Amino acid sequence: MKESIGENICEYRQNRKMTQEEFACCLGVTPQAVSRWERGGGLPDLSLLKGICQILHISSDTLLGISDTNMTENHNARMEREIRSNLFCEPLVVEFGSALIPSVEAGLKTDSDPKGNAPACDYVNRKRKELASKHGILMPILRLRDNIDLEDNAYRILSYDQILYEGHTKPDSGERNLTDAYFEMIDRTALECLEHYAGILNKQLVKVMIDNLKDACPGVVDGLVPEKISYLRLMDHLRDRLEQGKSIRDLIHILEDMEREL
Repeated sequence: MKESIGENICEYRQNRKMTQEEFACCLGVTPQAVSRWERGGGLPDLSLLKGICQILHISSDTLLGISDTNMTENHNARMEREIRSNLFCEPLVVEFGSALIPSVEAGLKTDSDPKGNAPACDYVNRKRKELASKHGILMPILRLRDNIDLEDNAYRILSYDQILYEGHTKPDSGERNLTDAYFEMIDRTALECLEHYAGILNKQLVKVMIDNLKDACPGVVDGLVPEKISYLRLMDHLRDRLEQGKSIRDLIHILEDMEREL
């Protein structure tokens, strides 16, 4: 079991083009711990499994090696991963040209954000926290991938295969550092997420938001969602508010108002 989980972590980490250091930083553990897991010298704590799956974009069954659904005749694991990742479009994706690959890699490895405040590998989470605290929206897991069909310095932001933004940025020019292009892309992604959140919002994001509220204020949620108000209905209601330019951050009163209308 130890070897299987460690091998899966190693395989899917490499598939995400992450180093052990980058993965450890995103998970909040030491690179030595990751190295130990991948060598079969130990298992991650149970509390870390959810985070591991989210970062690697895999299910717990896949991580634990208990998935028995094959998609290729020759059990080609790499090809199966590629097929699975292309079966559905994702809520938020950033694609970039070949000249920007070093910028993204440098942005993930550098020690601080543009203001020197936090590890860059956590910069996406800093923007996620900012959107949550100011607007009450939860930015979905962001997928970064290179696209050789784009111009070298071009990048674009997509949601469910729909292009939200297309632009160009220079990875290193004059006073610009190599990482500036990476931070610029992440900043733009946060802006597009805010502007287009009504279309980005889905049932999974709504469930995460409700689960979080339930942990903090169970009396607001217990017996109401999803028992009386389905995730789909709540999602539609939140989308309506967003399209009207209203905030969805006061989820407690939003749910109380919906309950009164039952």
